[in-house]
Amino acid sequence: MEQRGFKFEVKSIDEQGIFEGYAAVFNNVDLGGDVIEPGAFKKTLQENPRIPILWQHDPKEPIGVTLEAYEDGKGLRVKGQLNLETTRGREAYALLKQGALRGLSIGYDAVKEVWEGAKRILKEIRLWEWSLVTFPMNPLAQVVEVKGVVPFQDLPLASEDRSWDADTARARIAKWASSDGSGDKDKIDWSKYRKAFVWYDAENAENFGAYKLPIADVIDGKLMAVPRAIYAAAAAVQGARGGVNIPDSDIPGVKRHLERYYKKMGKEPPWAEKGSDLQMLLYAVIGAAHEIKAGRVLSAANRALVEQAIRALQALLAAAEPDNSTQDVEEPSEEGKSADHLLDEMLKSLKEILKEVA
Repeated sequence: MEQRGFKFEVKSIDEQGIFEGYAAVFNNVDLGGDVIEPGAFKKTLQENPRIPILWQHDPKEPIGVTLEAYEDGKGLRVKGQLNLETTRGREAYALLKQGALRGLSIGYDAVKEVWEGAKRILKEIRLWEWSLVTFPMNPLAQVVEVKGVVPFQDLPLASEDRSWDADTARARIAKWASSDGSGDKDKIDWSKYRKAFVWYDAENAENFGAYKLPIADVIDGKLMAVPRAIYAAAAAVQGARGGVNIPDSDIPGVKRHLERYYKKMGKEPPWAEKGSDLQMLLYAVIGAAHEIKAGRVLSAANRALVEQAIRALQALLAAAEPDNSTQDVEEPSEEGKSADHLLDEMLKSLKEILKEVA
């Protein structure tokens, strides 16, 4: 069995270890003097669609399986899934996400080949496996960085009453992450800047707009996670304030990231709590209140969310009203009175927000 190495063009990888890319590129001479022709994989893919993925060609260390493989105009397109229950599978996943592992090598037999001087043309290949390897051979099948969830940083927590303004936090983070403290784009250490966010688009990693769901701020020269920022990110993931534009496949990973901070705060994330829909609305309202306080115009989307929260609270208050149709009406408990009072106060606060922008 022969082996042929390529740089693996990773197009995306998700939290389940599923990734896509090009395992081989057609019609170029690799460093070993071989050229793979279009159609070379056609027969082997029909015969063996579930090709195993190995670690460094070691048959004792399979790390996943091929979910899909086909030829297109560029080369052999593959979709595989790493087995994250294995040590090597987890290692491969982490290295792919980091960009440290950039090589792919195929294990195959040459069924049909033609020699043109020192160049071998591979017309038909029997593919046995493909492996993630350290050193590739084909320089044209370039690796690109992948979109994904930022690894959990376990940042220290700021106090829960610390205010949160994403725009000013971003500016401070940029200065903190830049080599000269200026915050200028060309001076940023992007791996440092990334620590303040939950998600980024690594294909555009040197652009501020690639970073979403900020959860941290620089406090006394130290990067710290801000509880109110975490609440806002959780609300955005659930659709509050217009939601967040990230791939659906990354949402579970984002939630898991945020859940670890919720656990650190001794709280349950809103999607795990009873009444989470109302809580999501209230987080949105907090954001709207900050907009007003900062002198900004309340957006139509946030105004609609405030109105939706008012309706939800009104429904809760109505449901809490005693049913006077029965003769035996129990006096509400002190706990019940306190809850009703809290809801009533929340409703008044929401109405005040709308008056501010009426």
